[in-house]
Amino acid sequence: MRTSTLMGIAICAVVISTAQAQVHRCTNAAGQSTYTDAPCAEGQTSKLIERQKSATEIAQDRANADAAAERKYRAQAAERAQQDAPPTSTSQTSAPTPLAATPACKNAQKEMEFVSSIRTLSPDEKRMRANAAITNVNAACGTNTPLMQEPPKVIVKANPVITHCDSGFCYDDAGAVYKKTNADSITAADGRICTKSAGIWRCS
Repeated sequence: MRTSTLMGIAICAVVISTAQAQVHRCTNAAGQSTYTDAPCAEGQTSKLIERQKSATEIAQDRANADAAAERKYRAQAAERAQQDAPPTSTSQTSAPTPLAATPACKNAQKEMEFVSSIRTLSPDEKRMRANAAITNVNAACGTNTPLMQEPPKVIVKANPVITHCDSGFCYDDAGAVYKKTNADSITAADGRICTKSAGIWRCS
């Protein structure tokens, strides 16, 4: 019994301490309303209106209001300064000229056309001058035209000098061996056919 009484007292203390921090609107049976920080009387309708703020919360609200006013003042000052400032002139920058349209590119292209039109140069000299012109065009116009390549050289093997033959093979002065087909025809090791005419061996 004593324990139940103590618990009831503790609960009442909590309710009272909580109620003291709140504002209630109490309405009686006649419809009249009163406001109090205490619980409404028995038989009245109670409605919680607002919780009372602590001193710390009130100070924080004031600080927030001051900060908002300061921000508004600075924004208005910046807007007035921007309106009073003289208009700034915007400089118009032209787009860069493409390399293909530059005078250097056009001159390099004309030089390459001139070199291509020359008919009196040897193949090697014309290739060298054409490659120089192509290099200038690539540098001036930003292109990547490949250079002319040197044509493959055709190596013509000299006719062998046959020194002697036996029943199946012939031999030249360099020590190469040829298979004898008949008296006037032999086959070299690389597959060439050599024939003898007027005492001279010729290979094809």
